[in-house]
Amino acid sequence: MQLGPTFEADAIRVLRAIPELTVSQTHEPIPVADDMAPRVDALIMYGDTKTPVVIEFRSRVNPAVAHLIVNQAHVFRAPMVVVAGAMTSRAQGILAKAGIGSVDGLGNVRLDLPGLLMRITGAKRAKLYPPTTRLSGKSGLVAQAMLLDIDRSWHVSDLSRRCSVSTGLVSRILHRLEKEGVVRTCGAGPNKIRRLSNPSALLDLWAEEQHDPPFRRPAFALAQTTDHLITSLCAGLDRADVEYALTGAAAAARVAPFITNIPLTEVWLASTSDTREVVSKLGGRLLETGPNIMFLQERNDGPLTFRAREGGVWMVNPFRLYVDLRRDPRRGREQSDHLRREKIGF
Repeated sequence: MQLGPTFEADAIRVLRAIPELTVSQTHEPIPVADDMAPRVDALIMYGDTKTPVVIEFRSRVNPAVAHLIVNQAHVFRAPMVVVAGAMTSRAQGILAKAGIGSVDGLGNVRLDLPGLLMRITGAKRAKLYPPTTRLSGKSGLVAQAMLLDIDRSWHVSDLSRRCSVSTGLVSRILHRLEKEGVVRTCGAGPNKIRRLSNPSALLDLWAEEQHDPPFRRPAFALAQTTDHLITSLCAGLDRADVEYALTGAAAAARVAPFITNIPLTEVWLASTSDTREVVSKLGGRLLETGPNIMFLQERNDGPLTFRAREGGVWMVNPFRLYVDLRRDPRRGREQSDHLRREKIGF
């Protein structure tokens, strides 16, 4: 790779740390063909081929930054490569889907150029979670509220009441999202409002940062079919006056069918529910081997906050369902992608 004369030192260090790349720097500007204006930063050379590319350097790239880069990339007619000190795997995937290459300081490389396909996996992946505004737990409720009403303009106090969280937390989250190009601001002082400008970026950001592991309680109840199990389970929870929300593959099958075999029905329960008592009332039993029900609980009732009644059953909202599906090792990524296409739409 031959770099132009105006490269940042940090970007050069990232590139030179990749053993498979040979990096040199010229003191002369990289020649720019007329059809590749306005800029070319480097030449990637392999075999007899020299491909001019635009290099975008960022110290950190998360999904929100990746979406911002994708939205700005259309002005360049040369291929783009993003060089970053740290980049999350989800951000790399967003860039790759847009045809943008990436190199990061952890040794991860993804280049797809005419005649060149390079994939290098580094030792680890970055987790770029801001210490006070990671979109998880109560902070994740703010993301969900905005996603559920993407055309609304929000005052801080409106989001605070909607999510039952402090105005201070809402302000910090909105400040972060504004800096990352996810929301835009109008007005000032008490009249300041925020509006979601990139729903896809917010969903990707929340999906990546929502990593609070739930408490899992496997159980079994007799049922002839999965539909019968879901119907009898939810009816029993209603009779027992237990707050719940269906999620996972069982919920996805009701709103965006994708798979036919659902071995495990996942249900969020209120954080204060006694799982043993609930299972007893349902006539089932707790067990570790061969369960057909998985009861999930978090330290608070975030998963139930925006639940909705559909077809006589309480279900998590589509965005919470998307996030829950993504951590399911049984084809969860495929199901979540299908749900996003069919139900969410962005």
